[in-house]
Amino acid sequence: MTDDELIREIEESLAKSDDELEDDLPDLLDEMEGRTEELVREYPETFGRVVQRMETMDIASFVSDNPETADQFQELLWAGMNVLVESSPDVRESIDDDITVNFEADDCPMEGHLEVDQEEQTMRGGSGQLDDAMLEITGPADTLVGLIVGSVDPIQGFMQQKYEMDGPVHKGTRLAPIMNSLSEKVPAES
Repeated sequence: MTDDELIREIEESLAKSDDELEDDLPDLLDEMEGRTEELVREYPETFGRVVQRMETMDIASFVSDNPETADQFQELLWAGMNVLVESSPDVRESIDDDITVNFEADDCPMEGHLEVDQEEQTMRGGSGQLDDAMLEITGPADTLVGLIVGSVDPIQGFMQQKYEMDGPVHKGTRLAPIMNSLSEKVPAES
């Protein structure tokens, strides 16, 4: 399938109900595998619409029903965020510390990680856990995805006990502005 055909299929699925989109996602994620970052670079508006739809989905239910796609789902999410960091000088400038984070959903089988590198001014994430992450963040899958895409403010979410964080609080407070500046870069519906 060509990139244009795949993007057309993604756009058609985004126009469907959440249940229909959830049915389509495993096949779409399979098609995207190995070319996710390239697609996000070429079609940032489509990525923005996918992120907006993620915020309306029941992610825990989707991952529980499709555990084999949990890693692909995160690959899409993190590929998009990686591209946004690369293409946003102000986000890169906000990266002023080395921070490693493990994420674990407490309502479905989803684990991920995040690595912020001050020297390279990069932020990369993906599925699976790091061996010695500085921070461990645990909470509902919807909250964890919300932290990544910006619908959950890191500081307010923590204070409202939407998620738990284990590790040095100062690392969490250093991560919050990076996450906030990144979430402002997600392409919005026009």
